[in-house]
Amino acid sequence: MSDIRPAIKLDFMSGIETLSPRPKVNALTTQASVQAGREVGFSERGVGSKLDGRKLRSRGANIQLNIKITEQEKAEILHDASELIQDPQSSVTNIGEFVVFAVNFYRLHRAGSL
Repeated sequence: MSDIRPAIKLDFMSGIETLSPRPKVNALTTQASVQAGREVGFSERGVGSKLDGRKLRSRGANIQLNIKITEQEKAEILHDASELIQDPQSSVTNIGEFVVFAVNFYRLHRAGSL
């Protein structure tokens, strides 16, 4: 394993000029495929907004917190977080917000505000 192997040069460009161009899409075939899909129950994609990572990071959460816990503790935390996230009256929308919510709850409890 101590032998040094010689470097290999990879050529990704040779023969690229001989590739045939991509064929044009036939509009009639596309329309027929869409119609056939509708007949068997496929629906069109919603017009909804696309998910954008910049939007997800807009609250400034860009630091990761790693902790060691048992499998049972993890399952319980995820279960509790899931319940709160799915509660329509809750402002918590993800696990990060759940952790912040739990820490704030602890701080209020420690200060005697609860």
